[in-house]
Amino acid sequence: MITPSLSIEPGAFRLDDEQWTLIAAYLPRQYQARILNNTGDYRGFIEAVLWVVHHNAPWTSVPERFGSWRAVYVRFLRWVQDEHWIAVERALGLDSALARGLRERAERYRASNLWRRKRAGPPRNAHGADRQGDMESEIAKRWGRVRID
Repeated sequence: MITPSLSIEPGAFRLDDEQWTLIAAYLPRQYQARILNNTGDYRGFIEAVLWVVHHNAPWTSVPERFGSWRAVYVRFLRWVQDEHWIAVERALGLDSALARGLRERAERYRASNLWRRKRAGPPRNAHGADRQGDMESEIAKRWGRVRID
């Protein structure tokens, strides 16, 4: 693992060019070409998330200069699922206040998402039958017919 030589101060959520270059280098390869072509989009998104973390603010209070709070939030959730924030934490320095805050936000989402999935019950396939169930019993339930074996 590469140890970053640069860390972001706990109070700073705006990234200078050197800090952005370091963070961009830690992101997955799938983003490298996109970042080269559209740096402001990813940089602004990460700064918006760091703003929320720094201020410990609700997502709805994201300043308009970062775009729609909902778009930032939904993208944040996708990055949590794909575990991209780990790369940003490494670039920030794992012991920095921003990295710890980011980790806490991501863990909170993971915990609530796991709780929701458990509460929802076993996953269902596209036809509405449970994974081991058979289609005949599902059709019988839907049409009110009694299944005879």
